[in-house]
Amino acid sequence: MTSRVSVRLPILAACVGLSFGASAADLTVYDALDFAPTVVKAFTAKTGITVDVVEPGSTGEVLGKIAAEGDNPQFDIVWVDGSAVMERMMRDHILQAVPDDAISSVKYTEMGKALLPKSHSFVPTGASTTAIEVNTKKVPADQTPKSWADLEKFAGKVAAKDPNLSGPAYQWLAGYFQTNGVDTGKALLEKVLTNKALAGLSSGGKVNKAILTGDAVVGINQDSGIIAKAKAGEPVVAVYPTDGSVALPIGLGISAKTKHMDAVKKFIAFVTSAEGQAAMQAGDDTDFFFMPIVEGVKPKVERPADIKFLILDDAKAAMNEADWKQWYKAKFVP
Repeated sequence: MTSRVSVRLPILAACVGLSFGASAADLTVYDALDFAPTVVKAFTAKTGITVDVVEPGSTGEVLGKIAAEGDNPQFDIVWVDGSAVMERMMRDHILQAVPDDAISSVKYTEMGKALLPKSHSFVPTGASTTAIEVNTKKVPADQTPKSWADLEKFAGKVAAKDPNLSGPAYQWLAGYFQTNGVDTGKALLEKVLTNKALAGLSSGGKVNKAILTGDAVVGINQDSGIIAKAKAGEPVVAVYPTDGSVALPIGLGISAKTKHMDAVKKFIAFVTSAEGQAAMQAGDDTDFFFMPIVEGVKPKVERPADIKFLILDDAKAAMNEADWKQWYKAKFVP
């Protein structure tokens, strides 16, 4: 079900500190992020710019809505996890390159600079990664997997998301192939994901549920979701595999047909400011536990800050998206 949250607050820019100035322009944001309504409310309170937040569901459902709109897109901004999907949408002329002046003043960390694509297909606003989720009550400490290859010993009991429905899952699959090689990676996954009832789940929440209450004992899941469950007291832990954790940027893309570029630029300025980043952390659901990539912004205390992220080859991942998704669907989805 599509959820639309209209945020239309009075112009308060004159009553607060730093201001980007009021604008009569409306923005429409399509997203699949827990914190988007919170951020939009703070943005409107600061600038007076009205914003419609449209949340069709998962990243896959957001992308499906955009595809269905075709040459008549109804969004100005798409804000989801993943970089490969942004690269593909720019290649397909759904998105336009982010203007230099929209990001030239952003004080990115070294990681943030590394995540900024040469094509300018999106604005990185934060990051997470995919980790191995382990139920500590089902898996003895001395049997905790340390690498993706170690998942073979849990064959049939590994929960995973379908990359056709989950943007983070495709980012992981493309990164997994990048670090292990496509043929080697496919062969290993065929040995691991032997239970289709667990391998084709539609969301990170369903992966969590399978690990906590179902037949799965470990899973392949977004680390911010694992961290959120652990903070809530669930017996799970995020294990970062020795063979690499590929960065999952929180990407903000601009519609190729937006008529509200001035407001878009102000939104980008806000979400990459300390105030906007604070709004992105003001909650306890999955996406609030992201890794900040703006200087001076600290992660929530539960989020590890010393992970060595690998950077995805977005162009290659975008080029192979259809083929790799179809292969996964044919092999692992019921």
